[in-house]
Amino acid sequence: MRVILLCLFSVTFLNTSAKNYYVSASHGNSGFTGLLPDKPKKTIQDAADLTLPGDTVFVMNGTYSNSCPACNVVDITRSGNAGSYIVYTNYRGHQPVLRFNGWGGISIKGGASYIVISGFEIIGNNAKVTLAKAKKQPAGCVVKKGTINPVYNGNGIVLDGRDGKHPHHIRIAQNKVHDCGGGGIGANQADYVTVEDNLVYNNSWYSLFGTSGISFYQFWNFDRKAGYHNIIRRNKTFNNRSYVPLPWDRLCRIMDGNGIIIDDFRNTQNGSALGNYEGKTLIENNISWYNGGTGIHTFKSDHVDIVNNTAYCNSQSTELNEGQILAGFGDDIRIVNNILVSDLNNIINSNYLNTRLTYSNNLHYNITAAAIQPKLTNATCIDGRNPVFEKPSRSLTADFRLKKASPAISQGSKTIYSVTDFTGRTRRAGTADIGAYQNE
Repeated sequence: MRVILLCLFSVTFLNTSAKNYYVSASHGNSGFTGLLPDKPKKTIQDAADLTLPGDTVFVMNGTYSNSCPACNVVDITRSGNAGSYIVYTNYRGHQPVLRFNGWGGISIKGGASYIVISGFEIIGNNAKVTLAKAKKQPAGCVVKKGTINPVYNGNGIVLDGRDGKHPHHIRIAQNKVHDCGGGGIGANQADYVTVEDNLVYNNSWYSLFGTSGISFYQFWNFDRKAGYHNIIRRNKTFNNRSYVPLPWDRLCRIMDGNGIIIDDFRNTQNGSALGNYEGKTLIENNISWYNGGTGIHTFKSDHVDIVNNTAYCNSQSTELNEGQILAGFGDDIRIVNNILVSDLNNIINSNYLNTRLTYSNNLHYNITAAAIQPKLTNATCIDGRNPVFEKPSRSLTADFRLKKASPAISQGSKTIYSVTDFTGRTRRAGTADIGAYQNE
């Protein structure tokens, strides 16, 4: 992952007109040029409004907040190009924080493309909201009138192409996104999106929109080239959950709050006229645990590979019980080499009206005797055996590496598997382990 980012930087620096901008919340000044570390801009927005292809925005220590109640911390509307991405990243050794109570932390819109976002901690407004107040927020199921309030609904990082200007070629990497009332990392009507090496937790608690930890919704065809257009890999998603009934649902029910979801790539909802999205999506080496909805699933979406992931005790919302990793109403889906662990009366997986579904070499385990057995399996899957993790737990310190006694070791598919694991360790045919980690 670090190699990939360095490659992007090297492309950027080959552009002789490219500039480095520096931002500091503590000693920056909007009147500075921002071109020197000792004369930085005050806000990330100051720099974002100046960027051209190949530029890099280095953000220093400090806390960066939204400037108005309905604002994002930063709106990115300027594009790089295929040879020169615009990069937003932390200054070396620094740990900048974006803390917001508006609509979001980082918004990529207006068709902004060829962008990298890396190295930020993004914190939403959950700590200042109570569930009792969230259930009575305006335009909800209890108080049905009023204007939706961003205090309860803000999202961490959002790519939004619903204005008809579609973002593409975006990379979101090495960020920590948490405690957002809305979603963690979301992309709408975009293409060529990579989300990798992020920690996404405690999101979606109070939103009226049915959000999740990582969500791709209604993608758009930038082109129809073969190969993977979108990649979601090496992310940790934990405790993303919906606690507020959704007013757009006829019955005002709890919905979503998934770890990772690929949603309506067929563009059947909300009047979308984009038609079927044809690009391929890879979901690999992710760890999803104790989310309210599923760990990973696709809905009304095609051409998705879900490979070598670990899903542990998701479906924590009592209103939701679809499984740990699954597909619904999809075509050309491969779910291979995943570990699925359920608890209580939660099912392992489900299979709703899929065609051309490949489901093999997955390990299923129920940690309570009362748990319902899996509905979908085949002879290559391992049923009922404990995967023997190092330290599974309901916390961020959980460790889902495999112990040497694990039945998942060397039981992966010989033809379909992630070539490296969560840590970058190489997998090889015949010795590939099931799950996000390769033991040896």
